[in-house]
Amino acid sequence: MLKHRSVHLKAILFDIDGTLVDSNDKHTRCWIEAFAHFGKNVEWDVIRSQIGKGGDLLVPDTMNAREMREFGKQLQEHRGELWKREYMKSVQPFPGAVDALRAVHERGIKVALASSSNPNEVEYYVELLGVADLLEGTTSKEDAEFSKPSPEIFQAALERVKGEPATALVVGDTPYDILAAHRIAVPIAAVLCGGFPRESLAKAEFLFDDVTAMVKELERIDEYFAE
Repeated sequence: MLKHRSVHLKAILFDIDGTLVDSNDKHTRCWIEAFAHFGKNVEWDVIRSQIGKGGDLLVPDTMNAREMREFGKQLQEHRGELWKREYMKSVQPFPGAVDALRAVHERGIKVALASSSNPNEVEYYVELLGVADLLEGTTSKEDAEFSKPSPEIFQAALERVKGEPATALVVGDTPYDILAAHRIAVPIAAVLCGGFPRESLAKAEFLFDDVTAMVKELERIDEYFAE
């Protein structure tokens, strides 16, 4: 157990996909396959750059008005079924992610998982990580009308930990996490393990390779909250 407890930082809100589990490329492949099912070919880079948004934003950002009328809703439903059937069970945690969550908890910092995935997906990831005992709560798409970069998911997670923006930190891997966190004035530690380029995460207060590297800097992060 770590000797030091956090003095100023009281809660950390962790994104899941691309932050704790290695799923971003799988999500990209799943979306491409789902689009192809409806006869629309989409390039890898077009989808990959939008991973981190929910389907409520990714789909209309990728399709025209006629396509949205014809199969927009069906596409999102098909993609959700395809993900659960063909992709989700192959997702694995990043090395050290579970230990990092336990280290945060041992410092007396409240932990919540902030995701806009379907509730059953969030439940699956909690079981996969084996961290239910560490959590103040989780979020899912049911907690927000819109997905990131809308701040609703992080606001809901903040409520789970009964926290305040001045003493909480978001950990995420996409530019959409950064914008969502800043829209409710919560600082963010961005991690590169999700595959986004360093320059796209430059507006984060902190930048680390992964959550393991972040945990090693908790003393420095705590000092930030003392300012």
